[in-house]
Amino acid sequence: MNANRRRAPRLVPLGARQPDQKALARLRAAWVFVVGPVLAERTRPLRVEHNVLVMGCWELTRIGTLRDAATAVWPQIRDRIQRALNLSLTGLQITPCDPPVETPAQPEDPDPLRRALRLLEDRRRERIRLGLESE
Repeated sequence: MNANRRRAPRLVPLGARQPDQKALARLRAAWVFVVGPVLAERTRPLRVEHNVLVMGCWELTRIGTLRDAATAVWPQIRDRIQRALNLSLTGLQITPCDPPVETPAQPEDPDPLRRALRLLEDRRRERIRLGLESE
């Protein structure tokens, strides 16, 4: 090969360089299933680093008890994540975090016909997304 010849940069899909981000997105989507509804109201997955799940809790008084309980419950959560999401995580770390930002509620449209049409359109889009209907 010619030493002066430059190699063209190889294109890599956006998520391919950061597999932990893919794992985190899948965990966020299934968080209520993974930890249960009571714990999901107080915690959220923050990141996955080197196959370790970093879970945030915004109720500081509960972090100590969560850490204590995590040693006993982690094998069950790890197995649930493995079966449902096909992710192999090796550990769990619990850390304080800020509560999720509340999204302001959209003002309700005063026109009932427009609200009904919007609802029907949303349902149609959902049926198309699920493959129950075609465009």
